[in-house]
Amino acid sequence: MLRLGGCSWLVVVLLGLVSTNGLLGAEPTEQAKEKRERLAVHQTLAVLNKVEYRLCRGLTSLCPKECGHSGNFADFTIKKYLKYEKLGEFGDPKQENFLIQVSDFDKRPLGDPALLKTIQGLKAGDFVLLSWNHDYVTSKGVSSPERPVIKLEKIDPAQAETLLKASQ
Repeated sequence: MLRLGGCSWLVVVLLGLVSTNGLLGAEPTEQAKEKRERLAVHQTLAVLNKVEYRLCRGLTSLCPKECGHSGNFADFTIKKYLKYEKLGEFGDPKQENFLIQVSDFDKRPLGDPALLKTIQGLKAGDFVLLSWNHDYVTSKGVSSPERPVIKLEKIDPAQAETLLKASQ
């Protein structure tokens, strides 16, 4: 029988846990892998209406502070679709508006810092090229839609006018 003195048994136990949890280079379990299905692609010309604080009025025990639906939102109106593809049966149809959440309930910034910087540089009435995908994501056994912003770029009114006049 092998006897381990002092802390040696703890090291053996920890090594066993690390190796069974896949932390030593083993492949992640199927449940830990993320599966992403693209349902729709939206590429638009849009205009910023406003950035305003919205308080969730849901009735869950997490609302309004911890549900994730309260905070500052950038509100855009879609002026024209430049490209639209519905790739899956349940893909979003063309939209008239699009919201981007930029802070949480406590007004702490949320999301990609570069995207937030672009939004901070905008004022109401500014034209933008706004693109996002509608994805269906399964991760850790939970499935839900995601709409990641792929592009947000301010353009001048002359560029916007040219795009508005161009045929589809």
